[in-house]
Amino acid sequence: MSLSSSTSQRPTPAHPADSFQPEPANTPVQWQAVLLPYLLGLLTAFTLAGAGFFLLRHPEPPPIQLMAPPTPAPTLTIAPTPTPGPIVVYVSGAVVTPGTFVLAPGARIADAITAAGGLRADADGALVNQAEHLFDGAQVHVPGAGVVGSAPAPIAGLSGLLPTPTPESRTAAVELAAGDLIELNTATQAELETLPGIGASKAQAIIADRPYATVDDLERVPGIGPATITRLRPLVTVQP
Repeated sequence: MSLSSSTSQRPTPAHPADSFQPEPANTPVQWQAVLLPYLLGLLTAFTLAGAGFFLLRHPEPPPIQLMAPPTPAPTLTIAPTPTPGPIVVYVSGAVVTPGTFVLAPGARIADAITAAGGLRADADGALVNQAEHLFDGAQVHVPGAGVVGSAPAPIAGLSGLLPTPTPESRTAAVELAAGDLIELNTATQAELETLPGIGASKAQAIIADRPYATVDDLERVPGIGPATITRLRPLVTVQP
């Protein structure tokens, strides 16, 4: 074999520069793989910081306190009203059976007259207001028609808790029993107090309200109504 052929067949060694291959540049996908975890960590840090700031600015609300229900107001207890007992009255004058009688509470003069057997034939029932209420210890006196006595007669109608008659009123009662009428414009207080249902205060009111033109003018006196005027009409007069 010739030298030239051997030389031509020997392989030519590669040049070192020819064997170096440069590394490819980083692609966008590789940068996203590095940047994404960083951004996630940064977002988490901001989130935690914001939550902590919110908790510091907004403290926990105070605990709820359970209040006891209000105590109900005590119920007003009404005391029982005592039942009124019977009353005892005395009936005198022109009745069938005068005497003392026990009547139910709330009884009227008519009940007392009925308990005494009713009016006699000579009774002057117009002088007694039979609708008037009675009270314990009262006296009901029914005068007789035209009866004249030497002693002062009890006040016609309901009495028992009235002031003790003065000597002047006793004298006036005798005159009244004799048939004399009381003149409203000139009568004294003692004379007016002898009238049925007229006490000291009403007698003073009658005097203060003078003069009167008719007996019906008494209705303008406080405390005197048509029923009282009906009782007084046979006993009083007004001079023209």
